[in-house]
Amino acid sequence: MNKTIVILMLAGSLWACNTGAASDPETQEQVHEHEHTAELVLNNGEKWKADAATNENVADLRSMVQQFYAGQHTNLPDYQVLNRDLQKGLDKMIGECKMQGPDHDALHLWLEPLLKDVNELKDAGDIATAEKFFHAIDEKLRAYTGYFE
Repeated sequence: MNKTIVILMLAGSLWACNTGAASDPETQEQVHEHEHTAELVLNNGEKWKADAATNENVADLRSMVQQFYAGQHTNLPDYQVLNRDLQKGLDKMIGECKMQGPDHDALHLWLEPLLKDVNELKDAGDIATAEKFFHAIDEKLRAYTGYFE
C-alpha cells in the first residue's frame, strides 16, 4: 500500500510539472540516461538552474526542518505534524513548478528520494525510525544548494 502511494505521488509530481520537454530528442536521451543512472550530478561542473518558485519553496522546507531542530521533539506526533507540513510544502512546490528540460529532469532526481523519505517519515512507527527519516530529509534539503542555483 505504501509503495503504491509513493508511486502515485511520483507519477503525479512528474505529470504536474512536465511541460512537454520530453518531446525534444536531446532531452529524451538525457532522461533515458538519468533513468539508468538515477544519480544527480552537476551540469558539466555547474549547478542546474532552478526557477525562483522552486528555490523559495525549498527554502521554506529547509526552514521547517531548522525550526524542528530548534524545538524539543520527543514524541511521534511531533514528527507527524512535521510530516504534514513538509508534505504541504512539497505539494506547493510541485504545483508551482514551471521548470523544463534537463534542469527539470535534474530537479526530479533530487526530488524523488526526498518524496520517498517524507512518505517514510509519515509511516514511521517509532521515534528512532522517525529520526532516521528526519535526518535523511534534512540531508537532502541541504544538498539542494550544492546542485541548484
